[in-house]
Amino acid sequence: MSLAVELAEWADEERQHGSEEHRIAVARILLQLKELPDPDSLPVGTTQRFLAQKRIDRLLERAEELGFETPGKTIKKELGKQMVGKALGLQL
Repeated sequence: MSLAVELAEWADEERQHGSEEHRIAVARILLQLKELPDPDSLPVGTTQRFLAQKRIDRLLERAEELGFETPGKTIKKELGKQMVGKALGLQL
């Protein structure tokens, strides 16, 4: 699953939670995502793919400010918890 698809799924679910400002900000992200092509669907090495990826990256930054976590970030957090637990002798 591409990052754009994951971001769209998150935004679709997140539109129903939080304050009015939060929902509006998430709705803006979702609207922009729907207008942009998925970078993974464009030919590798093209300017169109590069520009689409840059736009997705900007939307990703805004989404992270609103609580979105990339899969990589989630994995890093879980590994960090496990390492700290092991260092402290705790079973998590």
